[in-house]
Amino acid sequence: MIDRKKMTTLLINVISVKMLLTFPKIMIINSGNAAWIECIYNTLIVIGLFWITTKLYRSNKNIIQLAEMTGKKWLKIIVGVVVFVVLLINYSSIIRIFPETVKIVLLQDFKIEFIIPIFMLAIGIGAYIGLEPIARVNNMFMPLAGIVLLLSLILLIPYFNINNIFPILGNGVYSITVKGINTISLFSDILLLNILLPYCENTSEAKKSGWRAIYISATIGVVILLSYCLIYPYPVSREFMIPVYQLSRVIHLGNFFSRFEVIFQFVWSILVLIYSSIYVYALCYVWQITFDLKYYKPLIFPVVIISGIVAVLPSSVVDLVKSERLENIIVYPVAFLLPILFGFYSKKIYNKRTVNEESGESE
Repeated sequence: MIDRKKMTTLLINVISVKMLLTFPKIMIINSGNAAWIECIYNTLIVIGLFWITTKLYRSNKNIIQLAEMTGKKWLKIIVGVVVFVVLLINYSSIIRIFPETVKIVLLQDFKIEFIIPIFMLAIGIGAYIGLEPIARVNNMFMPLAGIVLLLSLILLIPYFNINNIFPILGNGVYSITVKGINTISLFSDILLLNILLPYCENTSEAKKSGWRAIYISATIGVVILLSYCLIYPYPVSREFMIPVYQLSRVIHLGNFFSRFEVIFQFVWSILVLIYSSIYVYALCYVWQITFDLKYYKPLIFPVVIISGIVAVLPSSVVDLVKSERLENIIVYPVAFLLPILFGFYSKKIYNKRTVNEESGESE
């Protein structure tokens, strides 16, 4: 079992880690320097979707287990494979971007072909130790990451220029509300809460973890985007591939402390490793319960290899960013719709059980 605090920090990690990579660039391309407004807009949509899900969902079983309760094996396999593909696509983009950025900012003389295998090995070891140890390490590390983020934002305040966020609506209302809805995928990792429901103490605690993770992650996203937009005017702001790293390079404290990005790189690397270990474990767990396997650990090696292959399919990071736009439209809505659809089914089961219990008491 994973308590509410550990589950909350775990979800904050898997949602927020995208903001440390290329995701802010995608939002700025959509909305210009109104990207922070786009993030607020997407948060409101996700709050509505999650509210619907929590009102419907009455079971402590995830959507794959609920599919099995229908008595149809084929439905369980279809749902399991769909969830596996969604998680794989979501995760593979991170493990492609992260080694590329490590090469750019840290290991310029290393080939990407050497960095990715080392990274994948570390991920496999993390997944092997299990979900509870991963959650424990993540819970201990997140306060440090929060302190570093808060300190960096405070140190950036002298560089803010309020004129940089005007016009306040950036590229326009259409860009924020219509084009911007694609970036709701920032919160697609909330699907992991449903998949890991059997590890939660109960459904009520899981829902509380979900709410807190959404609020905190949204706050992190808005603050990062607003800080970035206050420092870099548009269209300069859309030129940098990793906006948060660029922010860390701005910070200078005299001659003593001019390399704040070193601290950022350390925190950033640990968070991504934890994120990736969580995802490899989740992918193995999904495959395990879909096909009724006894152990998940034999699946780690093939899952790591498959995710590595999927990650290198785009020829470059630029192509990867372009492919993410299509994924935002086609793939990620599944992460929000499946829990709602099976929420109807779980509510039906709950109501039927309640009626049976009441009829039994009357007899």
